[in-house]
Amino acid sequence: MTKGVSSHFQKRSGTMKLVLSRKGFDAGSGGRLSPYDETTGRYVWLPIPERKEVFQARIRYDEIPLERGYLGSIGTNVSDVYQEIYRTSKIKVGDDKREIDDPDIYAHFDPMLGRPPWVPETSQLQIGKGFGQANAAPHLRKMNVADGDLFLFFGGFKAIGKARKGHFLYGWMKVKKRIETYGDAQVASDEYGLERHPHVTKDAFSKLNYVYVPDEWLFKDLGIPGCGYFTTLNEGLRLSDRLDGRHGTWRLPSFLYQNISQVHHSTWQQDSDSCTVSTGIGQEFVCANPGADGEAWIRELFVRNEGNVFRAGVRSV
Repeated sequence: MTKGVSSHFQKRSGTMKLVLSRKGFDAGSGGRLSPYDETTGRYVWLPIPERKEVFQARIRYDEIPLERGYLGSIGTNVSDVYQEIYRTSKIKVGDDKREIDDPDIYAHFDPMLGRPPWVPETSQLQIGKGFGQANAAPHLRKMNVADGDLFLFFGGFKAIGKARKGHFLYGWMKVKKRIETYGDAQVASDEYGLERHPHVTKDAFSKLNYVYVPDEWLFKDLGIPGCGYFTTLNEGLRLSDRLDGRHGTWRLPSFLYQNISQVHHSTWQQDSDSCTVSTGIGQEFVCANPGADGEAWIRELFVRNEGNVFRAGVRSV
């Protein structure tokens, strides 16, 4: 599997970097985890909440439509499915509890990886292709995450009606370009459909703020685009070592042993074919040198999930 793999990850600045990027509801932001159906693997990723004045937010939770019958919900948008599954309209915003439909509360819909599987094909909501980072941008700058690098996005998900929960990979982006100025972001906005992206604003670029846009392909020979979503969650996408314990303890492939940033390095343990580590509260966990083994693992991940890549032109039901 390693033969010829590295050709997919050549970049001018050297070795491709792999970033495990945490996004979506958690205990600190939102107050709960995103829901998934453990039987079917279907899920809805919940963007973290933000107040109206932050990043000039532009998307409300009740504006994000839901495919009819998705997750068995009778609701028609993400606000509905949240309230239906969790039996509450309250979400955690900073130190406050607010109504999910509070007119001053918006969804920080980032990353945008195109239309996700729970949004109907007929939706008029503009969901482009781009990922922004401000709070953790200094870490990404320090690690020089830029053109040619790969983000694998993960979030915390809780099985509907059960206590089981874990971190799962749900999407990806191979970076074509790291945008660092508002002017360049405005130009990219038209090409990548980022008019409603929370990081493509003048206020966002008043401090260190990056917007990453995707390459056309991750693996052209497999038909894997440069960014997108997995249609369903499965065991091969799970980072958490267990679903009935601390979901912040991960089981990872051996190439990541002591080779990733922002984890509790004193907790590393290694066995014959994998390793475990406890994670902190970081957002961007960077592997600066995955090597041939890492590149082979990435390709194998997508080979296994070739039929589980959401094709935005095909209805999800």
